[in-house]
Amino acid sequence: MTKHAESETAAINMVVGAAHAGVRAMAPTSGGGFDLMTEGVSLAGMIEAPVVIYVGQRPGPATGMATRTAQSELFLVLNAGHGEFPRVVLAPHTPLENFNCAVRAFNIAEKYQCVVIVLSDEYNATTIYSVDASDFDLQGVKIDRGKLLSPAEVEALAEYKRYALTADGVSPRAIPGSSPKAVYMTTSDEHTEDGHITEDPQVATAMAEKRLRKLEAARADIRPPFTYGPQGAEVTFVSWGSTYGAVREAVDILNARGTSANMVHFVDLWPFPAEAAREALAGAKKIVDVEGNARAQFAFLLHAYAGIEVDAKVLKYDGRGFTPDYILSRMGES
Repeated sequence: MTKHAESETAAINMVVGAAHAGVRAMAPTSGGGFDLMTEGVSLAGMIEAPVVIYVGQRPGPATGMATRTAQSELFLVLNAGHGEFPRVVLAPHTPLENFNCAVRAFNIAEKYQCVVIVLSDEYNATTIYSVDASDFDLQGVKIDRGKLLSPAEVEALAEYKRYALTADGVSPRAIPGSSPKAVYMTTSDEHTEDGHITEDPQVATAMAEKRLRKLEAARADIRPPFTYGPQGAEVTFVSWGSTYGAVREAVDILNARGTSANMVHFVDLWPFPAEAAREALAGAKKIVDVEGNARAQFAFLLHAYAGIEVDAKVLKYDGRGFTPDYILSRMGES
């Protein structure tokens, strides 16, 4: 079902309500719309609703260039919403990866009862591709609803607590009203294990830590970056999202010219795969970051969380997508 809401605020609250009631729900938007959704994103974080949000990036604050492309909202999606709560960020780069990402986003959201953000951009959203239909593994799609309890499972419990403290931060989840015991409080305020409002400092601390434990648990579903090109290359490009095609072609051009090059491309961005990044970039001779923003936002994360500093940056923030020629010209190759 598709519902056209009257505003971004209404859209995110509808999605939070639907997810709370047991429906897999997603809100698609762009950066400006996502700004207006952030209060609802925090609500999802507090009540642990499994919500998926698609964000199509475009350049500039306010309306910016509404029909152009950028990669300027990585910091936004990582930090949006008040308070501290977990979220997972995925950044697909091809039609096949968009398909796989849709499946994974809903599974991860329900498995960890958290917000999952699919970070795309205008280029990725509107570019026309030719794709072999056999590449899409429809038979391999598996639905994982995590700790969602059946009515019988709820009734078998001595007592049901929606926000029970657990080692991995994920509480058993019952659809409200699905059985006589599946009746509980849900509130945007801090709450006890059974959902009642509290300001008890010990309970508040325990609940905050419980929610944040999901982030560490979710690392099990975060895929490492993949490498394209020869090992031990003279130049290693680091990329994410829709820069993939242009960077890959630049790698091919350099190798054809006799300059060995490869690329390390990231798809799962948060929780940041620091160990995998260090492993993939171990021994890299010259690391070149390629991003569609002015501040090298991904390079900042790479340095902050993996301790890896890039040697050069190829940035673009004019609203147009990357081309291999642009990348090579900015490297001094033409």
